[in-house]
Amino acid sequence: RTLAVALLSLASLAQAAPVSLQNAGFENNFDSAGFVGSDGTVTLFYAPTGAGMGWSFGAGTGVAGNYSLLSAYEGTRFAFLQTATQALSQAFTLDQAATVDLGFALALRPGYQPGQSVQVLVDNQAVGTVGTTGSGWQAMNLSLGTLAAGSHTLAFRGLGAFGTFGDTSAYLDAVQLNTQVAAVPEPGSTSLVLAGLVAMGALGRRRNPRQHGHR
Repeated sequence: RTLAVALLSLASLAQAAPVSLQNAGFENNFDSAGFVGSDGTVTLFYAPTGAGMGWSFGAGTGVAGNYSLLSAYEGTRFAFLQTATQALSQAFTLDQAATVDLGFALALRPGYQPGQSVQVLVDNQAVGTVGTTGSGWQAMNLSLGTLAAGSHTLAFRGLGAFGTFGDTSAYLDAVQLNTQVAAVPEPGSTSLVLAGLVAMGALGRRRNPRQHGHR
């Protein structure tokens, strides 16, 4: 029983590892933009493109930067999702099956309507929806569940409607994926555990007088 418990504990150890996302903070320069619109002192670059962008920007999404009403959560730039959008997405790869956790920062566009919700999708399947408030950046965490080894696509989509007094938009920054993978014990490690348990058992028998016929 002791041996089974020891091996089970060794096999169930978990390790955290980040998943590589390109341009996770939207800081990389872009070559072009479909449209540039001015919003007070902020410039919104819709659907930017470029070799280092990493993300695919659908309609209603893009990149903006620090301005008088709000600075980026990290760095100087952030993405936006304006009203009901197409997906802002990026593919990623897992070397092995893992439980994946998503972290990111979200803020409501200052001075515009509240009510923007952002839907998170993995492989075109919704895994959760989060809302924004008017209190600046908020750190968000969401479990994406257990994903198989191979290629997957992470996506964000705005769900807000254009209202009577204008649009509602969310700002997005500092996207990060982390995995929890069950650690399989190496043969050498298992051998060491077995040797230690055998030695402990032998020592216990020598110290137990009943093993020598004494009462």
